Parts: sequence; C-alpha cells; structure tokens
Amino acid sequence: MGKKIINQKKKHQNKRKMKKKIMAAGMFILLVILMVCVFMTCASGKDKKQEAQKAVKTEMKTDVSQAVDEQAKKAEELQKVRKQAEQAGYPESIIKLLDKNEETITFVKDYEKKKDIPPADKIADSIEQGTIPHLLQWDERWGYQPYGGGTIATDGCGPTCMAMVVAGLTGDVSVTPYVMARFGEENGYVDKENGTYWEYMMQASKPWGVNVIDSPPDETLIQQELAQGHPIICNVMPGDFTQVGHYIVLTGYKDGIVTVNDPFSIKNTEKTWVYKDIEDQIRGIWIYSL
Repeated sequence: MGKKIINQKKKHQNKRKMKKKIMAAGMFILLVILMVCVFMTCASGKDKKQEAQKAVKTEMKTDVSQAVDEQAKKAEELQKVRKQAEQAGYPESIIKLLDKNEETITFVKDYEKKKDIPPADKIADSIEQGTIPHLLQWDERWGYQPYGGGTIATDGCGPTCMAMVVAGLTGDVSVTPYVMARFGEENGYVDKENGTYWEYMMQASKPWGVNVIDSPPDETLIQQELAQGHPIICNVMPGDFTQVGHYIVLTGYKDGIVTVNDPFSIKNTEKTWVYKDIEDQIRGIWIYSL
C-alpha cells in the first residue's frame, strides 16, 4: 500500500515537471516569434524609410534638373533676343535692359513691332482708391515712349512711381507713366543724363490735389505715415534696387518689414524687405496724402 502511494506521488511530480517544461518551451517559442516579428517590423520600417529617402532624393534631383533646364532655356532665349536686337539696330539702351533685368525680354523682343504704337490712356479699367497699384516703366503700353533722351522703359522710374502714387490715392486711372513723364519734360525736371530731378517729386502730384512733404529717411516716420495709408517715394542709391540711382515706392510697414513697388522689377515687388537692410540705400523720401 505504501509503495503504491509513493509511485502515485512520483507520477504526479513527473506530470508537474512535464507541464513546466512544456510551458517553458511554449514561452521560449513565443519569445522567438515576438523577436522575429520585431525584427521584421524594424526591417520593414527601415526599408520604408530608405524608400522615402530615395523618393525625396529623386524628387530633389528632378527639381534641380528642371531648374537647370529652365535656366538654360532662358539664357538661350536671352541670347537669341539680344542677337536679333543687335542685328536690327535697336538702341543700345533698349538692348541693355536685358542685362539689368531678364524680365524685360518680351519688351525688348517686341520693340520694333510696338515702338510706334500710341501709349495707353489709362492704367486699368478701374482701381480701388487708396490701394497703390504696381506699374512697370517697361510696360509695353507706355515703355517705348520718349523720356528725356531715352525712353520711359530705360529712364522713367520717377514718373512711373509718381503715376502709382497719384493714381492710387485719387483712383484716377488716366494718370499713366506717360502722362507723368510728359509733366516732367514739359516743366524741365529731366536732367542731361535722363534722370528725374528731386524737385519733380515735390511738384508733380499737385495738379491732382495730392499733398507732399519731403524728409530725410527716418524709420519711425515711415512707419507712422505708411500706417495712415500715405505712400512714400524713395530715391535709392546703388544697392539692391539699382546699379546707378533709382526711385521706388514704399507701400507698407509692419514689424520692421516693408513692402515695395519697384517700377523696374516684378521680383523686387513680390518680396518683402527688412527695412534695416535697405535704409542705408535710401537718400531721400517724399510722403504723399490727399
């Protein structure tokens, strides 16, 4: 009887040991499966990351390639237009526009075809009074017209700025750069080098009832005046806007950032400027209001 009980205990102990071994083996297999899953997930994530990096690099290469191609095409087109202009005997000042600003390529290309067309009699069908429009001196609607010994396109930054200011403040769409250029010529405000005298900035707006004050450049004053909707014409020396001398219009100021209407450049007009970066280039300012 005693032996039978002992044998039963041994069998029971053996079963318990076997269960523990089976459970341990199961746990080991489960751990192996989990480790394999983790490895596969990491490998998959790594592959996806590498694929994403490859896709970004490919896209960047494509963008760079396209930019290079576009630049090459633009350079080729500029060279072609320059050659045609030289062969046709265009004025040197017109051809040089290509060196100053690539945006003028169509204007130069169309010179022979459009130089004798009468200037437009308005800048637009309508404009919102108080909003200063951006006008370009090399706009084909008036850019081919004479100004001094040159043209509005080559030398008419002053009259074009004045047209922006007067038309914007009054809402009068008939105030074109051509109209303002004629005012400058008829009243002796064009110098021998086809530049516009500073006195023009004090006189040209008066026939339209627009008031003006001149001042040395002062950031606080500029901020205050622009906040009241008073546009400011600036004369700037060589720098970001010109190689010689130039007029631009300041249209807004916020937190040290100014917006500019550059009569010679779309690019300069579309970007914003840190006032501190350009203040040393400003030689004089004229503030306009009704």
